[in-house]
Amino acid sequence: MRWDEKCVLELTHHNMFETTEHRNRFLEILNCYYTAPFFNKGLCKCMYLASWDDVHYADLLSIINLITIEGTRSLKSMADEGDSMSEQLSGADAEIYKLSTSFITNRPYNLPDLTMIDPEGAHVIRQGLLASKYIDDLPDPS
Repeated sequence: MRWDEKCVLELTHHNMFETTEHRNRFLEILNCYYTAPFFNKGLCKCMYLASWDDVHYADLLSIINLITIEGTRSLKSMADEGDSMSEQLSGADAEIYKLSTSFITNRPYNLPDLTMIDPEGAHVIRQGLLASKYIDDLPDPS
């Protein structure tokens, strides 16, 4: 079984997709890029987070396409963009970008008081952290 299939199976097994659209967006982007030279578990976690809605999905797809076109093997430009966006935004959106950046840089994420963030955004953050654990339990993608 391919790595992307194992990942989707693991997340599905743990009911990590709350809508068909979330699952389909994740499947689409994962299937396209899991063999890319820059793909890693951190990027996969970002894919999960971004797949919650069309806006974040389009943003992630745009930056991944740019990385692909540039032919780079690094996610540094993605991390830089995440840092920049987290400084420009507030609330849940800022935290989701901070979490995404922590995933791709492998830096620790300082979980804020989620009661101070809108409930929907707090839920996405909690689910992203949980999905991260399941993705970490998978063997490394080859």
